Amino acid sequence: MIKKILLITAGFVLCFNANSFALVDVAAWGGYIFSGDDRDDSFKGPQLGLKAHYNTSLTPLFNLGVGAYCELSNFNYTNGDIPGEFDIIRKSAGLDVNLIFSLTPIVNPYFRGTWAFWEKIENDYTSNKENFKAFGLGLGVEFTIIPLLRIFGEYMYDRARHDDETYNFHAFNLGLKLNF
Repeated sequence: MIKKILLITAGFVLCFNANSFALVDVAAWGGYIFSGDDRDDSFKGPQLGLKAHYNTSLTPLFNLGVGAYCELSNFNYTNGDIPGEFDIIRKSAGLDVNLIFSLTPIVNPYFRGTWAFWEKIENDYTSNKENFKAFGLGLGVEFTIIPLLRIFGEYMYDRARHDDETYNFHAFNLGLKLNF
């Protein structure tokens, strides 16, 4: 009888939403694309971004944040056929989803996924805009400084398709997040 009560109680705790501490969060980050490529070129350079989420608790240990992001990257690339370095500006905006594991009140690892509704890549010679052809996956960890303020670090892998080219980016970001 006790086992049944414990099992039912555990089921209620794990199945029903609990209130998340932060109903809304806003974050800003700076990062560096340390590796990027398409067929012939390699990319490296800085990036900046903003994101905001509406958060809810899935279980007492997992929070889900769904929102939007925008990102600006300005990086150098080298072309295998042409000597020298060239500049590219990449802008993107779209859906941002975080699955946060509330390990402790101080340390919170998370998974991040992005899907760019709009992305533009431009250089000195051309500009190309695409919709719904870029996504990103990442892993990160947040550290609580005070209850409303967190710092975070994350690794992100982004993949974008423009015309006949597929671009792969690997970046590390550091940022600041406010919880409301």
